Amino acid sequence: MSGFPKERSFLSGVHNTSNENSIERIQWDVTAKLARAVMKQAVRYYLRFSEDNIKTLPAPDFTKDYLLYIHIPFCATLCPYCSFHRFKIHEETARKYFLLLREEMRMTADLGYNFTSAYFGGGTTSILPDELAKTIELARELFDIKEISCETDPNHIDDASMKHTVGRIDRLSVGVQSFNDMHLESIGRLEKFGSGEKQFEKISNILKEFSVVNIDMIYNFPSQTEAELITDIKTVRKLSPQQVTFYPLMYAPFAGEKLKKLLGKSEHKTEAEFYKIILKRMTSPYIQKTSWNFAINEEQFIDEYVVEHSEYVGLGSGAFSFLNNTLYANSFSLKRYAEKIRNGRSSVSKSVSFSKHSISQYRMMVEMFGLSGRPAHRPLLEYTALKSLGAVSRTGSETVITPKGRFILSTMMKGFYNGMDYIRETMRKDLTREDEYIK
Repeated sequence: MSGFPKERSFLSGVHNTSNENSIERIQWDVTAKLARAVMKQAVRYYLRFSEDNIKTLPAPDFTKDYLLYIHIPFCATLCPYCSFHRFKIHEETARKYFLLLREEMRMTADLGYNFTSAYFGGGTTSILPDELAKTIELARELFDIKEISCETDPNHIDDASMKHTVGRIDRLSVGVQSFNDMHLESIGRLEKFGSGEKQFEKISNILKEFSVVNIDMIYNFPSQTEAELITDIKTVRKLSPQQVTFYPLMYAPFAGEKLKKLLGKSEHKTEAEFYKIILKRMTSPYIQKTSWNFAINEEQFIDEYVVEHSEYVGLGSGAFSFLNNTLYANSFSLKRYAEKIRNGRSSVSKSVSFSKHSISQYRMMVEMFGLSGRPAHRPLLEYTALKSLGAVSRTGSETVITPKGRFILSTMMKGFYNGMDYIRETMRKDLTREDEYIK
């Protein structure tokens, strides 16, 4: 596997005795559990937003490379485990939203921003394919866009949806989560999207339509067995998409207890064992690009855009921008978002600034998550701690992330997203029914 010391296996440091194997398993579990807990609490501590009377985002620095993130907060139905900012679609509101979103894009261009990459997230970005196509076209008209990524779901990759987006989207990411019908049913996706077999057929029909198709998979369902995970991996490899992303199951904080009662509790120790299985089986022609992502082509751009872009501008309700050491959060209310854009104002409602040290901590995490053994940012205490935990090792003149380190960084990123989920849900908790519509 790319970046691994040749003399070491994916079970680096594990010998043949069951006792040593058990000790190593406990070490992975305890170390990762601690890393995740620290990261989750750090995010909640640092992200203490203040209300702002911000007229606009700061002017761009023309020496920097920014990514454009565009948020589409609509879904046909709402998955119970998802904590991203989304509403059940009301078509009249959604079409008005796309009009306002395109106006916000023009306002951003007027500020002087330019982008070569754009990422459309949701929600379901392709829920109104014709509106998505118009928005993509405007993005390419306003900015020097060379690559566009979009998330979608298995219900929006049929011929009717794809005819609007083929030729406009460079990387399409499809959330499948599992090909196992029992697990699809447990998370409310079997009835919504159909069987694993049906989803396999849909994806196989579109693989040649896009430069890159990524499949999102979830592992460590509470009742999942090793055999079921291996079957999912074999199914993915048979389908042979250009990219595969394996996420550990993550509960939204405010829905966590409810889902644990419904699905059961996922265990750290099985997460570690399942992660090793993924590393062992996602080999050639796949190359690991982050702790979660595997790609056939080394040069393909990836799902976790924060790895490759230290600063970005987020447009749309509930989107975040990170500029000049400050994180800006757009209004999570569709009603207030519409009022701001119609009045020619920025949709930003809150912000929080960070110290240079906290920025260095964050960048170290995402760069190491992106498998950089010697990241550009290496705060001494934190980097030394990760080294002492066995997260990196030397092979010749190169410093690489070890298999254990890849799992530690996976759980750290899981903790980071869990903290961000908490922030999102905190911002959404006071929304009323009125905030779901644009009049």
